[in-house]
Amino acid sequence: MSTPSSCPFCNIASTYPPMSPTAFTPENNCPNSQNTKKPYTAPISLPDSSDPSQPTAHLILSTKHVLAFLDIMPLTRGHVLVIPRAHYEKLGDVDIKVSRELGQWLPILSRVVMRTIFREDDSSDWNWNVVQNNGIRAAQQVPHAHFHIIPRPSSNPAANAARASFVMFGRGQREELDDDEGEELAGLLRGELASEVLRVREMGVDLECEVHGDDSRRVKGKL
Repeated sequence: MSTPSSCPFCNIASTYPPMSPTAFTPENNCPNSQNTKKPYTAPISLPDSSDPSQPTAHLILSTKHVLAFLDIMPLTRGHVLVIPRAHYEKLGDVDIKVSRELGQWLPILSRVVMRTIFREDDSSDWNWNVVQNNGIRAAQQVPHAHFHIIPRPSSNPAANAARASFVMFGRGQREELDDDEGEELAGLLRGELASEVLRVREMGVDLECEVHGDDSRRVKGKL
């Protein structure tokens, strides 16, 4: 088993500090040069981008306790990993405070992924998996607790049903994510996340309080 020093997810977590999810609102950034309706999709600067040994990720979210980024071997387009920043091998090891943050962000990131991938107004048409594996026999491939958010396209659902069940737990054909495609998709997801965080704020909950460690979350109403 990997130790935190050799854990790829720990290396990603140490590379990307907490940052505000609303930093990527489309109106606050230069539009994509090829499509002015797209949010800014340039890669996020690394603390030391000149060091080729530093790990990179197509980052979507980075808070004090939680990160989300694209899976580099996606089962479907928009396959996202959600991890605790600290190293916990299995879900049962995760600290209570961190567990709360994971539970808070999973539905938000689910909405963000589905809106970005499918752009459907009726959320009842959305289909996706949220999968979490613990241990080798349960198909856990990286010994750092993590969740998979996996969109399920609507094309030919009958033919895809058996395959969807098969690959849900990490088995099946997976292709490496193209860097350019990943960069563009991550930019779109960050823009959608920023919009979602602002929407939630308007409903009375400020999600940004905990990004830099302020645990006294401001709540003005109910979601």
